[in-house]
Amino acid sequence: MRINSKNVFIVLVEPKSPGNIGAAARALKTMGFQNFILVNPGDHQAPEAQWMAHASEEVLKKAVVLPTLREAVADKHFVVATTQRERSFHLPYYNPQELAEKIIPITFKHRIALVFGREQTGLTNEEISLCDAVSTIPSHTHHPSLNLSQAVMIYCYELFRTVYGELQKYNWRLATHQELESLYKHLQQSLKKVGFIPMDSWENFILRFSRLLGRANTEIRDVQVWHKILDSFDQYIDQIEKNKEELNTRKSNKATAKVKDPQSPTEKKL
Repeated sequence: MRINSKNVFIVLVEPKSPGNIGAAARALKTMGFQNFILVNPGDHQAPEAQWMAHASEEVLKKAVVLPTLREAVADKHFVVATTQRERSFHLPYYNPQELAEKIIPITFKHRIALVFGREQTGLTNEEISLCDAVSTIPSHTHHPSLNLSQAVMIYCYELFRTVYGELQKYNWRLATHQELESLYKHLQQSLKKVGFIPMDSWENFILRFSRLLGRANTEIRDVQVWHKILDSFDQYIDQIEKNKEELNTRKSNKATAKVKDPQSPTEKKL
């Protein structure tokens, strides 16, 4: 399933908080959308809006500002009102996921608008009557208080997830048994260098460690990280041993020199 993001428009009706406007612009950019319409907004170019639109300032700059919702949706083919209140309108109802599945195929040849209401009062009945469908975000409480920009992000994310969800799945590159065995051997060698002794046996200790990694779905890169940690550990211990050997060698050489020449310089005869 593909989407024509150029035909998706996010419409905010009379948003007053510059922070909400900026955060909504950031949600659009993050999820791959650009069309931002503001109906009679507050100061959408205020510093707070710029801060909240971090790395998405161009969406704010290109936002279309219109005086009424009627003008904003005049050339749109399918308009959806987002609301948390129960209304008497007999319009088709969708949750965000259902809505994404509904409108994505339409975007190829038609312009879609998702309309969000005011922070405090949402959309009026008259404004909803301009729409073709209604959508609500399901919530645990009967009196939800989602922030405007949070609601925008949820709808944008659902559109993104529906289109790209399969492509975004993580591909695990699990370590092989041989690679894990090599790590366990390295771990045992490093611990022996510092005189570590398991409370029962090395076999049981390594078994406990392998259970830990087994629960974590250990990947190849995880094993590599463990090896690097143990290598640093080994190098530090080897350096300590080398310093100790050098110190012992200097002490031995000094003692040998005293044996060969027992007299101090003041005791030597001229």
